[in-house]
Amino acid sequence: PFRSCSLVEGPAFIGKDVLLTQFIAEGIKYGIPSLVVLTNSSTSKFRKRIVEMDPKLEEREKSGLVSYVDCHAKTVGLMGKNPFAIYLNGVQDLDALLNSIERFESGYSENYFYHRIIFDSLSSILRTHGVNKTLDFMNTLSAKIKAYNGIALFDLAGGIHKQEDINSLEHSVDGSLVLKEDMGRYYMMVKGLEDVKSNKWVEYGFNERNVDIRGSYNLNYIK
Repeated sequence: PFRSCSLVEGPAFIGKDVLLTQFIAEGIKYGIPSLVVLTNSSTSKFRKRIVEMDPKLEEREKSGLVSYVDCHAKTVGLMGKNPFAIYLNGVQDLDALLNSIERFESGYSENYFYHRIIFDSLSSILRTHGVNKTLDFMNTLSAKIKAYNGIALFDLAGGIHKQEDINSLEHSVDGSLVLKEDMGRYYMMVKGLEDVKSNKWVEYGFNERNVDIRGSYNLNYIK
């Protein structure tokens, strides 16, 4: 939904990266500016994922539709050279991270009605700073995103965090997309997000280029 922040929760190899990338690729194809915040992969690596879905990525970058805040490249000794990225030294300085995100958002707000953000991944913040500082960070960031008319998805790795920490983080967002695998089939549950009333699991499939939700939405209910 417009002006919302959501967690995307689930284990590895379940299509979360495809969902996040598709969210960005779809937006820029329709002229919606997008910001990619990276904490566990580099800008160059993520760009390869987007190009699979949108070969015109370089053209869209030059037109100002795609920007990056890269908190990973320098931590593994890579030289960040993308002119559309800000490179930070990891996630230790949360104020610097917030300021970098706001720098792009304020620019978007001058020329566009709204924008999209993905944060890949919030787990790096939680592991480094603990749940209390992460909550403070999320509350501040969510307020800024909504003030600038943004829509954001935050990746949160499943299986490595305490459930009580995940429950706490859910209070700082508008909803969650929870993904799981069961006997070789994949399911998604939507929690929160305005008028969604049902917490039933909806089956989905995915490949390298898209996520295909095999349920339907009718009268704001999932069935």
